[in-house]
Amino acid sequence: MIPDDFGYGEDQAILRQGARKYLEAECNLEKVRKIMESDAGYEEPMWKHFGEMGWLGLAVPEDHGGSGLGMVSLATLMEEMGRALLPAPFLGTVLATLAIREGGSPEQQAKWLPAIASGDLKATLAVTEEEGAWDLTKPAATATAKGGAIVLDGVKVLAPDASSAQLVIASFREGNGMSLFAIDRGSEGLSVAADVLVDQTRRSGMVTFKGVAADESARLGKAGGGGDILAKIMPSVWTALAAEMAGGMERVFQITLDYAKVREQFGKQIGAFQAVKHPLVNVMVDIEMTRSLVYHAAAAIDHEPENAERTARMAKAFASEAYANAAARAVQLHGGIGFTWECDVHLFFKRAQWSKFAFGDAAWHRRHIADMTIGG
Repeated sequence: MIPDDFGYGEDQAILRQGARKYLEAECNLEKVRKIMESDAGYEEPMWKHFGEMGWLGLAVPEDHGGSGLGMVSLATLMEEMGRALLPAPFLGTVLATLAIREGGSPEQQAKWLPAIASGDLKATLAVTEEEGAWDLTKPAATATAKGGAIVLDGVKVLAPDASSAQLVIASFREGNGMSLFAIDRGSEGLSVAADVLVDQTRRSGMVTFKGVAADESARLGKAGGGGDILAKIMPSVWTALAAEMAGGMERVFQITLDYAKVREQFGKQIGAFQAVKHPLVNVMVDIEMTRSLVYHAAAAIDHEPENAERTARMAKAFASEAYANAAARAVQLHGGIGFTWECDVHLFFKRAQWSKFAFGDAAWHRRHIADMTIGG
């Protein structure tokens, strides 16, 4: 049961305040543009600072060097990162962290989680394949036992932050089930090709496995148990993305609101016209609804995991459409300048398009919610 005090308190308020202060000072939109045009797509000193501030250890248990504060805290940080449009390999590393925390053996957790929390290890979760299906339980990539080794073959696409990852956690068909394997980026036969995306602030890559040799120590959990691991962590994935979208919505709304107060047309500020007021109010309502769904889902993950899937799908479904709408309205209400490279709102528009389809769009999640509610 979710308690009345569902977990958002002083610790989360301090986390939000500190994150906003740092990101406003060190990662303003001018800095975002500079970083997104770089080859790496992030800055290593900034990444190490994330480790020093404890951000990389939010999803890491305390006995492995993290804080283990739970999903409410992670959602709080993701919201601030979305607000700043942060270009950094945080999402991919968090997804891998969740997989290791849920499915890793004590030895695997001790090996990788402290390094992630300190900023010494970046990772990614590569589970999407070329056919583009959001059902992640039936991969075409294979894990085959050969001569005492496990040989991995296949292609994974759109793996978040794959280009900067040193550890790749990927899904493979093994026997009659699906397994997750954690493979070092430098392994023979593993290659990564960077994707060209609409959103330059978010990097992903195609990961190819050609006869990559692994052993039992690389598998997370038991053979064929990868589906169970993903089922447990996906609500956190959807909630984290929805939280990031809530932050992006709030920021693009504020940029547009500020513009509406100074831009004049027909002798008036454009914010005085109902054609501008009404869309802005609708976006403001959507922001609050998205936040409510996000923190409901986060609280369910922390306190009522049996209901976490439904609430997390609700948050991702609503946020996917609301963020896309907010960003589109921002471009529209800026007029002609909204379509130019110099206008910052197009950066949020592009992030909204990426986020809308990542790990399931609104229609896909609603279909699953319907099946869970009334059967299919």
